[in-house]
Amino acid sequence: MLADLLSFSLSLKTIFGRRSLCPSTLIMKFEPEATRNQSWFKNVLQTIAFFGGYLVFAVLGSLASIVCAIPSLVFRGARSRRFGQELIHGLFRFFVGYLRLFGLVELDASALADLRNQGGMIVVANHPCLLDAVLVVSQLPRVVCLMKGSLARNIVLSGTSRLAGYIHNRSSFGLVKTCGQRLGEGSNLLIFPEGTRTVGPDPLPFKRGFALVAVLTRSPVQTVIVTANSPYLGKGWPFLKKPSFPLRYVLRPGKRFEPAPETDVEDFGGMIENYFLETLAGPSLASSAKRT
Repeated sequence: MLADLLSFSLSLKTIFGRRSLCPSTLIMKFEPEATRNQSWFKNVLQTIAFFGGYLVFAVLGSLASIVCAIPSLVFRGARSRRFGQELIHGLFRFFVGYLRLFGLVELDASALADLRNQGGMIVVANHPCLLDAVLVVSQLPRVVCLMKGSLARNIVLSGTSRLAGYIHNRSSFGLVKTCGQRLGEGSNLLIFPEGTRTVGPDPLPFKRGFALVAVLTRSPVQTVIVTANSPYLGKGWPFLKKPSFPLRYVLRPGKRFEPAPETDVEDFGGMIENYFLETLAGPSLASSAKRT
């Protein structure tokens, strides 16, 4: 009888394989397949969400801009500008929330919490990509951007930016006067002093317009450091090229600079430029990062 049982057992092993009846082995075989399916589904979902993000930004921005087009021509006071600034802040906050919901972006901007209720500052940030302006404005409700004329004429931004009192970056003393007016209303002026997106690891030479405004209006300059793990939407990045996800951004406040009476504009701007060079280069390269 025992011999018959042993013979039957050996026959089963021969037919099905030595480990085929082990539950743990079956689970191990299914786990890699489930992981691959999950990864494939996540990749497809993020791809759809990525291209959908462009559509969301364009549609929401255009609708808001069209709705604001006539009010922006009729209402030009401080209260209407504040409404426009908070509207753009809300739209950008919604858009960033969309990106975070689908795992496209991970954003650490908690350190900016202390700045949200402050006003009358010139916020100066480095400019690694097109998305950083959206990220900063999504965190600060009272912001006026110094923007290119081409952006101000874009249908996605024209109406809302005009209602919010955004300023074209043409160089003149009229510009300084307008910046001083916005700062006096309690708005923060967001400026990227490189004038374009950063090329390479170090910031481009700073234009001194922000320093001129700070000195003439006696306004503090609050630096904001933007770091990213990807060159997405940086200089030369194809607009529709899909990056690896998640994109990780960190926004943190840096040192605040107060212009003293009789401050030299060139020296003041150079001091802040060197601060960015030293901060972004890291402690080991700080001594060689200064520009003269």
